[in-house]
Amino acid sequence: MSHDLGFFSPKQGATTSEVRAAYLSSCEGENISWPSSGALTSFISALEKEYPCIDTLNDDEVDESPWSCGFDKEEGHIIVSMVFSRASEVGNFVWGLLERHELIVFDPQADKAYIGNNELPEIQESNKWWQFWK
Repeated sequence: MSHDLGFFSPKQGATTSEVRAAYLSSCEGENISWPSSGALTSFISALEKEYPCIDTLNDDEVDESPWSCGFDKEEGHIIVSMVFSRASEVGNFVWGLLERHELIVFDPQADKAYIGNNELPEIQESNKWWQFWK
C-alpha cells in the first residue's frame, strides 16, 4: 500500500479540477503542459537529497527506501508514491520543505489540491440547459 502526492509549480488561477486533470494525465503517461518554477526545482533537489529516488539506488538500498516506485517527474511537476509505513516520516519532511517552497500539492487519496494551507477552488460547472431542475 502506498500514499501518492503530486507537487506542481504555482500557477495563477489554478483550480482543483485543472490540477486533478494534469495529475491523472501524467499518471497515464501523457506529457502535460505545466509551467516550471525555481521553487519546484529547489523542492525536488532537497527531496532527492534526503530521500533519493528508488531508481537511483543499489539493490541492497531499495528495501530502506520510502518510495514504492520511481518518481514521475517533468518540468512543472513531480509525483511521488510513498510506502505507507514511511508516509508519516516523509510527510513531515515534505511539510518542512513546503514551508520554504510554495507549491501546489495534489492529494489523490482525498481528491483535493492545496497551495500552502489553502484548498484550491473547484470549477463549478454550470448546468446544461436540460438540467435546469438541479
